Amino acid sequence: MPFNIPPIDRSLSRLLPVVVLASQSKARRELLAERGCRVIVSPTFGDESIQDDHPARTVEQLAMRKLELYLATAKQIAYPVLAADTLIYFQGRFIGKSRDRNEAFAHLSRFSATSHEVYSGFALYHPALRETMHGFDKAQVEFEQLDDLSINRYLDTGEWEHAAGSYRIQQAGKSLVKSIIGDYCTVVGLPIQTIFGILGRLVLPVGQT
Repeated sequence: MPFNIPPIDRSLSRLLPVVVLASQSKARRELLAERGCRVIVSPTFGDESIQDDHPARTVEQLAMRKLELYLATAKQIAYPVLAADTLIYFQGRFIGKSRDRNEAFAHLSRFSATSHEVYSGFALYHPALRETMHGFDKAQVEFEQLDDLSINRYLDTGEWEHAAGSYRIQQAGKSLVKSIIGDYCTVVGLPIQTIFGILGRLVLPVGQT
């Protein structure tokens, strides 16, 4: 059975009607916009080197690094600011973006008929609350059995370029995926459910989260 993208829940827009996204990721911007948030894109271009071998700590650290850079350079902070980072962890190692098509082919070949973990971290500064929130979420992605022809057909789409793990699940890459355990949005690049849960406890009245 092919993987189906879950329906969109627009609840997040109640908590973040307007948000500054400190990221140039089109996928993250679309996730927020689809959920009713007005998104102001203002990416940071800081150090994204990995200095820890623990995936959960790493994505949080990278997200916090991006947020801190934005806060340090912004002249005025009128709206909540959100930064994020996403990494794939497979058989004890990080899988990043492919340098070329051959490396992308190798990534997808290794993922065939196996599972890998996707970690997405976030850091959110809310000026009205004067709070900085951060966290992460993990989802497990199981791939279909892929042959060389199906991999090459996918690579022909060009989606693998600049994508962690060499695929984008929100586009044609969904054909590669058999199932997900966890939040679909975490795989795309932003842990929406985790953000809503943390922010909701601070913003919404008791009983409305």
